[in-house]
Amino acid sequence: MLRRLRRGPSDSQGFVLVASDPLVIAAARDAARRMQATRPVQIVSGAEALYRLIGPGEPPAHLVLEGGAAGDALLHAARDRFSATEVVVVARPGQHVPHGLRSAPAEGARLAEALAGGRARRGTPPDPAALAHGLARGEITVRFQPVVRIADRRPVLVEALARWERPDAAHPAAEFVGVAEEGGLGMALTLAVVGRAVVELRRALGGRGRMRLSFNLPLAVLLAEELPSRLRAILAEAGFRPEDLLLELTESMLVRDTALLRRALRRLARSGFRVMLDDLGLDDGRADLLELPFAGVKFDRDLIAALPHARRARSHVEAVAREARRQGRAVIAEGVADPRLWRCAAAAGCDLAQGFGVGRPIPPAALPAWIAAWAGAALHEG
Repeated sequence: MLRRLRRGPSDSQGFVLVASDPLVIAAARDAARRMQATRPVQIVSGAEALYRLIGPGEPPAHLVLEGGAAGDALLHAARDRFSATEVVVVARPGQHVPHGLRSAPAEGARLAEALAGGRARRGTPPDPAALAHGLARGEITVRFQPVVRIADRRPVLVEALARWERPDAAHPAAEFVGVAEEGGLGMALTLAVVGRAVVELRRALGGRGRMRLSFNLPLAVLLAEELPSRLRAILAEAGFRPEDLLLELTESMLVRDTALLRRALRRLARSGFRVMLDDLGLDDGRADLLELPFAGVKFDRDLIAALPHARRARSHVEAVAREARRQGRAVIAEGVADPRLWRCAAAAGCDLAQGFGVGRPIPPAALPAWIAAWAGAALHEG
C-alpha cells in the first residue's frame, strides 16, 4: 500500500528519479543542473513515483526511470499521453524500452535534451470527418477521475473523461466534444465513451467490488428517445446495471423547453438511469432547472474555489445543498484541490468531492493503484 506523501507546491518543479544505478543517478543530477531545475533530484521508489503521477496534488515536472525499474501500473501512468509529466527511460545498450516512452542514455546532456523535448500531443485541428473516422477506428479512449464520499472518504464513483488518441496526436475533450455536437456525432461519441468506460472499469476492478461510473452528455443526446435502450444494451453486454451509471447534463446548450427535458428525465428514470445537473455556478442561468427531477447537482470548480473567501458563494452552496438533502439528491463539489477546499465543501453540505486534491484523471489501468494509495492515506489520516 502506498504511503501518503506530504509535499509542497514547489516539489512539482523538481525531478523524480526511480533508479539504483550510480551512473543513472549521476546523469539525472547532471540533467537537472543543465535544465536549471529549482529543486534537487528526488530518488524515490517505483510505488512513490506512481503516487506522484496519479495521487492528489500537482504531478512532478520530470520523471526519470531506470530501465527495468518500473512495474506495470507505473508504466501505464508514465506513458499517458495526457500527463503533464515528461517521462524518459534511461536504458542500457540492448535493453528494451517500454512502448510509448522516450529513452536516453545515461548522459546528462542527452537526458536533458530528451526531457526538454516534450510529448507530441496535438496534430491538425479536429473536424467532423476526422472525428467520424476516429470513432470508426476506436480511437476514443477514457481517463478516470475519482470521486469520493466526504463523510468517510470512500471512493464511490469515477467520472469517465473522453480522450481522442490518434496515431499522430492526442486531443483532450475540449478540442473535439464541440466538434461532435456541431457535426451530429454527439450520440456516437457518447456511446463510444460509455462502451469504452464500462469495459475499462470492469477490467480495472477485476471483480474487486463495484464503483459507479459517471459521464457527460449534451442536451441533444439526453433528449433522444432511443438513449435509454442504447445505454442498456451496452451495459448488459458488459455486466453493468443502469444504476451503476450516473449521467451528467453539460451546460453546452441552452435549455429552451423545460417540459421536454422533464419528460426525458422521467423516461431515463423509468429505465433506471439517474441524471445530475453538471457545473452549476454562482450566477448560473440554469438555476431554474433545479426544479426538474434531477438526481443531484455538481458545483463547478470556480464556485468551490470561492468558498473560503466569498460569503455569497458559501450561502449559495449551502442553500442548494440544503434543498438537495431535503429532496434526497446528491451534491458533488468539483475542483476540490486542497484540504482547505475539502473542509469548506464539507461544511457547506456537499456529499462528494472531486478534484486534484482527490486525484487527477488517470489511465484506467492505474485505478487499482490509486484506490490502494487513497485507502492508505485515509488510514493514515484517520
